[in-house]
Amino acid sequence: MPGFVVFEGVGRSVLNPFCEYGFPLIETETTDTAVLSALQNTGDTRVVKDAGWSGVAGYNTVGYGGVPTGSSIRLSVDRSFAVLWETVFDKDVRRCVRTARDQGVSVTDGTVEEFYPLYLETMRRLGSPQFPERFFASLVDAFEEAATILLARRDGEPIAGVFLFEWEDTTTVWTPASRRTHWDYRPNHLLYLEAIERACRAERSIVDFGRSRRGSSVHEFKAQFGGVDYPLMSFVTPPHRAHRASLEGYSRLSAITPYLAPVITNPAVGPRLKRLIHE
Repeated sequence: MPGFVVFEGVGRSVLNPFCEYGFPLIETETTDTAVLSALQNTGDTRVVKDAGWSGVAGYNTVGYGGVPTGSSIRLSVDRSFAVLWETVFDKDVRRCVRTARDQGVSVTDGTVEEFYPLYLETMRRLGSPQFPERFFASLVDAFEEAATILLARRDGEPIAGVFLFEWEDTTTVWTPASRRTHWDYRPNHLLYLEAIERACRAERSIVDFGRSRRGSSVHEFKAQFGGVDYPLMSFVTPPHRAHRASLEGYSRLSAITPYLAPVITNPAVGPRLKRLIHE
């Protein structure tokens, strides 16, 4: 089981490096319960991610410190884009896309240098620590054509962007970013539409919109494009450490974190905080 050792001032945790999509890769003849039991018996803290489409089954999540960590909406694109547009997308998607185009918004490929200011502005608005710019540059260098940055532009100015992973059968919408002052132009709808259309042209099967919390405005936005909502679960051993994977602690702080944004997203502070808390 690969993992990162994360020092926390007092003690340390070992976290699975694949974030919400890091469920164990095990042989088909191996029982899932045996794997989790073996992890539990090590005496160390482990965070193991599971997703509803992984086929993992047969264990009691409570016994393994099971904690819901949001959900992911996955859209099947095994139909033509025209069919998705007419029969799957919510009517508000079609209306917002028309608004974006009428307002002169267009989508082009972008660079890390253009995307990062949008991303940093979004993290400051949310009061959330950020990855450093070199992290995104490293992803592009490592994954090459599988890592794609799309930018929504108006009058040549980038007003929103999204970082995609396009690999084999799946497009994953990993990191969206936008300027709140330009939301009325509906650039995010146009960006998601372009990501879906690219997946259709490449004959992929799935567009994964990434993790979000059910009931949040982000989750409602993603749901407009259709798709199936899959629950995401963290399994933490020993079970009494389950709070480490919980999103509730973050949500309780959401009312005050935007006021702390200048400190949390400081170039020297933000990336260090991200390393400490990121799963």
